[in-house]
Amino acid sequence: MQKEALILEPSTNTHVLEADKIEMKKLGNGIIKLKITGNGIVTHGEHGTIKTEAENVIKYIQQEINPISGIMQNAFD
Repeated sequence: MQKEALILEPSTNTHVLEADKIEMKKLGNGIIKLKITGNGIVTHGEHGTIKTEAENVIKYIQQEINPISGIMQNAFD
């Protein structure tokens, strides 16, 4: 069975989630709800590899103010 992959934070050093099946729902304000079937493995070159412990996961993308534009935006690595 081929694994599904989902990029959690698109940046120069991305966080990638791989599992048998991944369902994603955007909840707004940088928050996504994930339903993971099978082992959810998150890889990130800088932080190593982690495994999810639950079928349902909430992912929050940090928001911060851009110092140039003064607008709130996603804060990726």
